Amino acid sequence: MQSRLIPSISFENTKEALTYYQEVFGATDIYRFSPDQAQAKQFGLPADVALDDITIHAGFSILGMSFQCADAFRGKPEPTNQIDMILDINADDSASAQAAEDFYQRVSASETVTIDMPFEQQFWGGKMGHFTDKYGISWMLHVMPWSQIQDPNA
Repeated sequence: MQSRLIPSISFENTKEALTYYQEVFGATDIYRFSPDQAQAKQFGLPADVALDDITIHAGFSILGMSFQCADAFRGKPEPTNQIDMILDINADDSASAQAAEDFYQRVSASETVTIDMPFEQQFWGGKMGHFTDKYGISWMLHVMPWSQIQDPNA
């Protein structure tokens, strides 16, 4: 089966969130679509709403991983500690490992994230850290050589 999982995040203001992730996380590959009049009507938006301020679909990449997002059309988004976005980086590739280190320095220097667990060496041989962004989204950064990961199904 060919498949992939792409996290999709709801924001009160996706346009603002995209700027945040670009500035604080160094997000790349950013795209954003506003609804046209017919789509706005379908979503039940007021006729006089500024369509350019509304986002029906958007996306960005962090460390080469894709995320999608949109404005919260199902009500106010509520943060949860039930799900973490895990950024898993292969330390066998030195450029990827360095990009992860640079990313953590960038994020931790920001005053808009809460460091829940510093990015440090762990007992299993990798480095891991945990932080929560200004939207209440939980993130883990994990870096270890993928060549050292044992397949539990083998």
